[in-house]
Amino acid sequence: MSEKYLIGVDASNHSRAALAWGLERARHRGASVELIHIADDSFLSESVAFLSEAQVASEQMLANEIDYATNTLGFTGNITGTAVVGHPIAEIELASKHADLLVLGAHSGSKFAGSIFGTRAVKIAAVAHCPVAVIPAEQTEAGTGIVVGVDGSESSKLALAFAAEEASLRSQPLIAVYAWMPPLTPGLEYLWSEELVTAQQAAAEEAIAIAVAGLASRYPDLEVQREIVQAPPVTALLQVAAKADMLVVGSRGRGGISRLLLGSVSHGVLSQLPCTTVVTRAE
Repeated sequence: MSEKYLIGVDASNHSRAALAWGLERARHRGASVELIHIADDSFLSESVAFLSEAQVASEQMLANEIDYATNTLGFTGNITGTAVVGHPIAEIELASKHADLLVLGAHSGSKFAGSIFGTRAVKIAAVAHCPVAVIPAEQTEAGTGIVVGVDGSESSKLALAFAAEEASLRSQPLIAVYAWMPPLTPGLEYLWSEELVTAQQAAAEEAIAIAVAGLASRYPDLEVQREIVQAPPVTALLQVAAKADMLVVGSRGRGGISRLLLGSVSHGVLSQLPCTTVVTRAE
């Protein structure tokens, strides 16, 4: 059974960057595509007339984006669309239950901040039932390597599995990043002993070796690079991913209202988005 990609659209440059990325991936993977446009009803009148008008506008927007996907971008695969009026986060969470990958555009510092493709991308990544790919609006020349953060947790193991398969399929190196910091108060680095640093470095090397063990047998041609960075996790990942093609991070599954707490690392990298970033979930 082929994969299904759900792509959020709104005709902005940001969502069209995500649309182009998602369609290209679907073309290579033989995946079907569903475009979704949501007219946010948060500020709409609750009258039947206003909601009906919003639905018509949403459907027209969706039709335009399907036309753009097929006639401008030349996508010839299976493509459908859904246009709804409602709360973007709730509607996309529901739709993500039936998708293998959710693709969103993202940007910051613009008049669109807070839209479905702006800061809400962080909240959507927290509640989605499938991996979420967040695509920068403006990408410079393509980088190299699939970067993944590892720390031994179940969520990072899932992220590593996704990243390894991605790197293998793309014939790119897998770059596993382990970040560590000595347990000392910032500003007291002069108190670090050589023994402490050596022990921490050895523990980091052991942890990353355990994390990537077994990949060689499953992906014999995969190049695995290990990066041990003495820095906070977000800083380390942003540093290594600056010249990468993709960054993959894991997010713990949560229940109830706490699902909106994505996690400091995932939130941190999505807020700065060094490259295309995928958030995997451990339900």
